Amino acid sequence: MKSGKLQKKTSKRSRFLTFYFIFGSVILLIFFIIYTNTLLRDIRKDVQVVPDLYSKFLGLPADVNLEHFLFQYFMEEIIPRIDYPIILVDSLKTPFSWENIDIESKEFKDLDERQQKILTTMAHKMEAQGGVIPLKFNRNNTKVHSWVYFGDSQTLTRLKLTPYIDMVLIIIFLLMGIYGFIILKRGERNMIWVGLAKETAHQFGTPLSSLQGWIDILEMRLQDRNCDDEMYSILDNMKGDVKRLSNIASRFGKVGSVIKCQNCSLNEIITSTIAHFQHRLPTASHKIEIHYESEIQGQILPIDSDLITWTLENLIKNAIDAMQHKGGIITIKAFRKKAKTYIHISDEGVGMPKSSYKKIFLPGVTSKERGWGLGLSLAKRIVEEYHKGKIRVLESEVGKGTTFEIVLK
Repeated sequence: MKSGKLQKKTSKRSRFLTFYFIFGSVILLIFFIIYTNTLLRDIRKDVQVVPDLYSKFLGLPADVNLEHFLFQYFMEEIIPRIDYPIILVDSLKTPFSWENIDIESKEFKDLDERQQKILTTMAHKMEAQGGVIPLKFNRNNTKVHSWVYFGDSQTLTRLKLTPYIDMVLIIIFLLMGIYGFIILKRGERNMIWVGLAKETAHQFGTPLSSLQGWIDILEMRLQDRNCDDEMYSILDNMKGDVKRLSNIASRFGKVGSVIKCQNCSLNEIITSTIAHFQHRLPTASHKIEIHYESEIQGQILPIDSDLITWTLENLIKNAIDAMQHKGGIITIKAFRKKAKTYIHISDEGVGMPKSSYKKIFLPGVTSKERGWGLGLSLAKRIVEEYHKGKIRVLESEVGKGTTFEIVLK
C-alpha cells in the first residue's frame, strides 16, 4: 500500500471521528432541550391548578356556598389531575382513603395483611421524606383530626432522574467514541502492517529477478566447463532458496488482498511443510522431532495452499523456538469432526499462562528476544479472515507445552 493511500484512509478516519463527536454532541443537545421542555410543560400543567382556582374564585357570585364550591372543585378538578400517591389517615394514623396506589378502595380493616402493610410502609416512607400535611379545624386549634401523606409526582420523579439520565447518555456517548477510536487506531495499525508487507513483497521483486538471472548465467557457464556434481548440487540449492524467497514475497503480497481459494489436498500441504522442516530440526543436544497423525487422507478443501503453508510454518517455527533449550516432540494431528477439519499442533516447550492466550495473536506481541511479533497475527488473519475458520490456543501449561488448534470449514 502506497503512503498516499494510507494517508488518505487515515485522513478519512480522522474526519469520521470529528463528525461523530460533532454530530453526536448536537443530537445529545437536541435531546436535552426537548426533554427539558417536556418537563417544563408538565410542571406548568401541575401548577396551573392554582391560577385556575383563583380565576374561578374571583368569578363566583356573592351568595355561593364556598365550602360546596371548594369541595366540588377539589373532587372534579384537582383529584383527576393527581398522578402521585396520596394516603389519608385519621388522628390515630390509620389509613381511610388513598389514591394512585394499586390497592382497591375499601375499608382499611377489610384489606388483607399484605395490603395493610404496604399502605402503612408507604405512609412511613412519605413521612420520612417530608411528604405529610396535618389537617386542623382552624389555625388556632392545635388538634390534628387527620393527616395527608403524599409521594412524588411523575414529573418530579423524572426531574430527579434527569441528571442521571444525562450522565448515562454522556458516558455511553463517550464510551462509544472511545471504542470507535480504538477500533480505528487498530485498523490504522493493521493498515500499516499491510502496507509494510506489500512494500516488502515489492522490494523483494527486483533482487529476486536479478538473482534468478545470475543463476541462469552460472548454470550455462557450468555446462560449458563440465563441472562436477557437487557444483550442480550447490546450484540446485541456490535455485531452491531463490524459489523460496519468491514464495515468501508472494505471501507478503497477498496480505490485505482478495485471494482466490482453490481445491487442495490439506494432507499433502501438511506433509510437504513437515518435510521442509525435517532437514532443519536440531539433532544435537536438544533434539526435536515432528510426528504427524493424519485422518484426512484424500480430503479436499477450498483453500489458498501458499497461505495455509505459511500459517503452518509459523506455528511449527514457534513450537521449535519454544523447545530450543530442552528438545522434545512436536505432534501434529489432522482430523474431521462435524463437517469441519481440525489441525492440532502441540509442542513440549515453555508454555504460557492463560492470560496470554489471546494476547499472542496481537501484532507486535512476542516473547522472543528477536522478531516483530507478526507470525501469529498473520496466521490469525489468514485462517479467520481469508478462510473463515478459527485459530486459538487450545491448551497450554507453563513448563509443559502448548497446543494450537486450527479449524477449517
